[in-house]
Amino acid sequence: MAYDGLPISSGGSHGLGRVSARSALAAWTDFLSTCAQPQTYSCYFDLPQTPNLRVDRRTVELIEQSFPPAHGVATHFAVPRGRVDEALSLFESLEPLPTNPWGMAPVWLWFVADFRLLTPGGEGVWPGQDPARFGHFQTPAGVSLGSSSTRLILQAKRSMGLTLSIPDAADEDLAKVVPWLQSALPMRLSAKQWTRWTLTKSGRSYRGKRISPPGLR
Repeated sequence: MAYDGLPISSGGSHGLGRVSARSALAAWTDFLSTCAQPQTYSCYFDLPQTPNLRVDRRTVELIEQSFPPAHGVATHFAVPRGRVDEALSLFESLEPLPTNPWGMAPVWLWFVADFRLLTPGGEGVWPGQDPARFGHFQTPAGVSLGSSSTRLILQAKRSMGLTLSIPDAADEDLAKVVPWLQSALPMRLSAKQWTRWTLTKSGRSYRGKRISPPGLR
């Protein structure tokens, strides 16, 4: 079972509404604390090419002074885990950020984590979460079976991306897991982004079938 939230055609992530950067990060962190066992974690500033808008040079200098660019790439500035609060304070000092006609800002602060899903009953990690078990198969939407991930993106808007892999989850399992996840998330899960993946007869790939989990129908 896999969830991809959301596809590029829907913005690539769930909007979090009008919340502060600090509140958005707190909600994202709370989700990880409640439902996940993080495997990797990263934070970085990104200066994407923003149509009809250029980033102010003084802004770039402020970010560079605190977080020198990695490998000379002047648009990517890694933040050590112990300095996340400092990065958040710097981001807040730059607000309100300018935006182009499509609401995009020239400065983004990313938080990314790969994780293993826990069980709703607090019994540990959900079994079977190992990409090697599924031949490192990746769905067209970018979900690696056996692995889950999430990203929080702070710019002029706040958004959260979420991909889930829940091996061997039957409908009765989803009836428990989905409400548990929903109660810990700062946005509503989509009923349209769930796919049950089954091994093909050849044993070399997987075939997907869209479903709508109990509780989201």
